[in-house]
Amino acid sequence: MKIIIFEDEKHNAERLIQLLQKCLETVEVLAVIESVEEGLKWLNVHEDLAELIFMDIQLSDGNCFELFKQKEIHTPIIFTTAYDSFALQAFKVYSVDYLMKPIDVKDLQRAIEKYEYFKVPANPALNISQIAEEFFKREHTRFIGKINNQLVYVKARDIAYIYFLDGLTRAINMTGQEIPLDYSLEQMEKLLDQRLFFRINRKLIVHIDAIRKITTYYNSRFVIQLFPATDMEAIISRERVSSFKAWLEGRAVVN
Repeated sequence: MKIIIFEDEKHNAERLIQLLQKCLETVEVLAVIESVEEGLKWLNVHEDLAELIFMDIQLSDGNCFELFKQKEIHTPIIFTTAYDSFALQAFKVYSVDYLMKPIDVKDLQRAIEKYEYFKVPANPALNISQIAEEFFKREHTRFIGKINNQLVYVKARDIAYIYFLDGLTRAINMTGQEIPLDYSLEQMEKLLDQRLFFRINRKLIVHIDAIRKITTYYNSRFVIQLFPATDMEAIISRERVSSFKAWLEGRAVVN
């Protein structure tokens, strides 16, 4: 079987290949792809060569669903994921298989047998778009960070706003506690529920419930007052004003 693997952690890719060799008589790994950008380039040229794709959700430059905004993929996909059970409901509902990390060889064998039985779905592109929609609606996602030698986490639904300063990303929860995060602001923007969170400028993402007041500002911009209070200037950049208004009204935001 000819496969490609989307995985940005080398040891995870190597382990998956070892497990596949136990489950299949023959397996040819055409490529191990670490990023959305690399994957798009590869699929545009070589997708017809692959029989099956194993795809991690979080890649080095974003989540894999960014691919499906740019290209229809017709090769069957088995997702590999460390996300919580809420996210996995999307895969169950829309009949795309998934494997929870760390991958168990018995689960992998069952996934392959399911692929062999059903082969190519009738309309995989439609399924993927629906899964992507569910992915962006998650509110139970948790994010981790570290304070000294202590591992900490914060639930997405408890975050008031997130800011980037002095090379570090920090979340402020609804009670005012600060939690350092092991994510870039770009990663956070992609992983958070886009109905509830909005990136107002290069350094700040806010939850709609953290906004207390919106005031017009010079040069056609807005400044917002946040709760919990912050000394930072929460100014909405001019190029984001239209999208911000659409977001406030619950309309689709075009990036």
